[in-house]
Amino acid sequence: MNRSRVDSSRKSDNALESILTGEAIAGDLLGGEEALNSFTQEMNRWDGTHAFIPIHHVLSRSTINIKSPNPLSWETVKQMCRENKCDALMVLETFDTNSDNIVGTVVSGITMVKSGGYIPPKDIHYSVTYSWRLYDTLTMSVFDQFGDQLQQTVGGLLPTSPIPTSAITNTGNYIGDISARRYLPEVVWQSRDIYKRGNDAMKVGWRRAVSNDWNGAMEKWNALSQSKDSKIAGRACFNMALGCEVTGKIDLAKSWAKKAFSDYGNRKARKYLYVLNNLPMY
Repeated sequence: MNRSRVDSSRKSDNALESILTGEAIAGDLLGGEEALNSFTQEMNRWDGTHAFIPIHHVLSRSTINIKSPNPLSWETVKQMCRENKCDALMVLETFDTNSDNIVGTVVSGITMVKSGGYIPPKDIHYSVTYSWRLYDTLTMSVFDQFGDQLQQTVGGLLPTSPIPTSAITNTGNYIGDISARRYLPEVVWQSRDIYKRGNDAMKVGWRRAVSNDWNGAMEKWNALSQSKDSKIAGRACFNMALGCEVTGKIDLAKSWAKKAFSDYGNRKARKYLYVLNNLPMY
C-alpha cells in the first residue's frame, strides 16, 4: 500500500511544498508508486509470488510532514488483508523529496544582480526521505519498520528548474529494490583453492570435482589422505575439507582442514580453517 500521498484537501499545501523545496509537483507521487512497483518486482523474483499491489492501494494522509504517521489501526489492516486474501501489509508510509535549489537560486540571483551576469546551469543536490512499515496480521504486530534519507545529485539544471521527475522515479525504483532485499536471501560468491597435482589419483579427484562429482572426488582424496608422502596426504586432507564444505558438512570440513595443517603442515589449510571458522551465518 502507498500511504505517502497527501489527501485532496491538502493538494495546495503539496504544491506550495513543491515550489519551496524545488521538487517536481508530481515527483513524490510518481516516485512513491515506483518504489511500490520496484519492491513488488524484486520480491517476486524469488520462488513465486510473495507480494502484489491491489487496485485500490492508495491510503492518503492529511499531513505533508516527512515524519512517519501514526500506525494504521488493526481494524483497517485486517480489513485490507481480508479483502486481498493476504497475511501481511507492507506500507510505504512516507516518500518526500527536498532540494537545495531554491536557496541556491536566491544566492545565485543576488550574485547575478551584483555582477550583471547570468546564472549558469549547475548541479542540484536533493534528498528523498522514505519509511516503511510491515503489519503482520498473524502476530498482530508491526513486524518491521525502517526508513532512510538518500542524498542524490542531478546535474546541468537551471536554477529555476524543478528536479526532473525521472530523477525522483529512478530514486523510487532504487528504494523499492533495496527495501525488498531486506527480506530476500542473498547469493554470496566465495573463491576456494583446490589441489590438482601430486599424482595421478589426485588428478582424477580434481577432474571429478570440476565435473560436480564431489562424492567420487572425496573417495580418491580420502584414500590419499593416508599416503606415506606427507605432501600428498596434506593436499588430500585439504581437498577433503573443501569437499565437505561443498556438500554442507562444515564441522567435518574444519576437522579435515585442521588435520591438513597440524599433521602435515599445509600452510593453505591454516588460512582455510580461519575462513571456515568465520563463515557468515544467514
